[in-house]
Amino acid sequence: MLVDLAALRDALLTLTGAREGGKELTCPLKFKQGRHGTDAVVDCARCAERSSLSDPACRLRLVRSLSGKAWMDRLILERNIVREYGGSGLTSLLGLVSFYDDMKLQSSTLQAYGCGRCSGERRKSVMRAAEASIASPQEAWRMAASIQIMHGKEAQECRPCIERYASFRNDLARICARVKCVDARPYVRPRFSTSRIMAEPPDGAIFLRSYEISGDRLAPAIHVTIYEMADSLERLYFMMPWEYSMEEEDISLIVEARQRLLSKRPETMEFMDASNMRPLFARYGKEAISNTAAAKGLRLEPGRLEMLASVLVKYTCGLGILEDVLRDPHIEDAYVNAPVGFNPLHVVVDGEECTSNIFLSEADVESTISRLRAISGRPFSEANPVLDMDLGEFHTRVSAIGNPLSRGLAYAFRRHKTTPWTLPQLVSKKMLTPYAAGLLSLMVDGQSSILVTGTRGAGKTSLLGALMLEIPQSCRILVIEDTPELPVEDMQRCGWKVQGMGTRAPISGSEAEFQASDVLRAALRLGESALIMGEVRGAEARSLYEAMRVGASGNAVMGTIHGSSCMDVYDRVVHDIGVPPASFKATDAVVVCSTVRRSGGQARERRVIQVAEVSRSRWEDAGGAFDDLLVYDASADFLAPADRIDTGRSEALQKIAKKWGVPIKTLNDEVEARSLFMAQVAGKPWAMEAEAYARCVNAYRAIRENGRREGGPYFKEWADWLEREGAYGG
Repeated sequence: MLVDLAALRDALLTLTGAREGGKELTCPLKFKQGRHGTDAVVDCARCAERSSLSDPACRLRLVRSLSGKAWMDRLILERNIVREYGGSGLTSLLGLVSFYDDMKLQSSTLQAYGCGRCSGERRKSVMRAAEASIASPQEAWRMAASIQIMHGKEAQECRPCIERYASFRNDLARICARVKCVDARPYVRPRFSTSRIMAEPPDGAIFLRSYEISGDRLAPAIHVTIYEMADSLERLYFMMPWEYSMEEEDISLIVEARQRLLSKRPETMEFMDASNMRPLFARYGKEAISNTAAAKGLRLEPGRLEMLASVLVKYTCGLGILEDVLRDPHIEDAYVNAPVGFNPLHVVVDGEECTSNIFLSEADVESTISRLRAISGRPFSEANPVLDMDLGEFHTRVSAIGNPLSRGLAYAFRRHKTTPWTLPQLVSKKMLTPYAAGLLSLMVDGQSSILVTGTRGAGKTSLLGALMLEIPQSCRILVIEDTPELPVEDMQRCGWKVQGMGTRAPISGSEAEFQASDVLRAALRLGESALIMGEVRGAEARSLYEAMRVGASGNAVMGTIHGSSCMDVYDRVVHDIGVPPASFKATDAVVVCSTVRRSGGQARERRVIQVAEVSRSRWEDAGGAFDDLLVYDASADFLAPADRIDTGRSEALQKIAKKWGVPIKTLNDEVEARSLFMAQVAGKPWAMEAEAYARCVNAYRAIRENGRREGGPYFKEWADWLEREGAYGG
């Protein structure tokens, strides 16, 4: 029976590939000193096994290969699908290596009890048990307990030797009982990418919800799952890009085609144009993949060729896995902290902070920074370690930092909505009430000067962009900003007359760009226009307020400024920037945005928490004066109107009424009508997008103008028009 068990163990080792023709197999192994420790790299390209620690044959070969040299911080199994092991999985493997080394030591120190006839077989039995235990850790104790004690015919003089070896075997069985299974969950990546992902959610993760990011004609949809972590309040954003589970044959084609492209010598200067890079790489990529497939004797269908070429472009001149993240409509922000190899990508999903299963590499971050620098034309180096720019293709603002500001590269992506925000959309998101949207619409139409303030991520730019759509299409709009974030081109496509003007970024700008104050002076010479400042932050504010006081813009003036209250805005403009207190009175209203955590929950929601007008009647040069028009009630989650509007005491509305030559009651009625307008549009998804919303606003203004001349009720007529539009599909 004992002989049968030994034969069974030998058969197990042979079947798992650990022994071939009596020869023990090991893995080609080399050590590399990486940026964050020592990497043990195993070349699995020619291995017939699965290149995974979950494979018994692979596990045994790796333990043999690492025996006596188990110093590493990361284990990398290189194949078309690269698996990286670290943390608890690597610790478990190193525990097996330590066990294997101990067993080798134990077998080598076996004393020849008595005649020594059985010592050689005993050493072999111990090592067979050790290797079988590594291949099947759950059977380790059973394997050790089944080691044959006596080899050959037992004689009387063998008794002391048998007793001592039996005691040794029992001690060995107790050691084997402590051998644990390797529960290693690798980080995986295809060979053409250096960014890795966690392939499985951690233990204890609780499923919350899932959705799909729609692909294009070349790529399938990407499945995203949100988990609740067992040991953290933070949630897990779990994404599995489809190219990370491609067939190995396809990965091999992409890798070899990529090498062909890297070795290709450009014959013209066409690669110097960053804006033309993707179509060029798509063309040359298809050619390289076709040639690679032909060399391998493969025939590619046109659809498969296009799909492989799109992946090649994505991971050469594109942003790699970040493109999938930035195409997720649920993501608002994404950022990674230095050092990027240790820290996962963090994302904000529908207002809630999440960690992710995505780990970028230093190489990917460096290549991404190089592309961003080429696209923006702005410097980025140790002398200029900050880069701010806009990625128009992804509607995203990028901020990157590097040495010496941080210990390595790090960046943040702030996604904008792919289409312009409208006030009804903000109403549907509960950032505004319909009444607040109607009031702000009227103030913009009345050519008021409005500052939108709030903390980072509070929705200042989104609200400013929505307010821009309330400017009549007959008016010209000048937009001044250092990094394009406002929907200039989208508004142009929808019929607005908008002119964008770029300025030098405050930190990372190029000397070839103009200062904001110079651009503002140039804008004021372009004639009567509504003036929009992307952000009021420096010396240009003095020129802006000078223009507002003398009425040089001739229309509405709006902008954003960082702050958390009206008095913060006053202190920033007057005391920090240096605008005279008397000039600040040119501001008609301040809108305060903020993020709130309802009932103390983790989710953050954007809200307008205050709309206040500047009170000129009781202005004090030393401190200013503000009167609330709308105030947020946190307990009811409601932006409640103050009584200044109903009682006709609002100075901002009095100013508009005087300009339009109407009584204040008429203006109050118009606010009510516009609030009904916002509520009606907010209830119809087809009408909330910018293009359809422009038609709704234009129809409302035209019907209102006819009603004003003829004296008839105009709102019901417009509501009937809206229903007819909806019946015809918008």
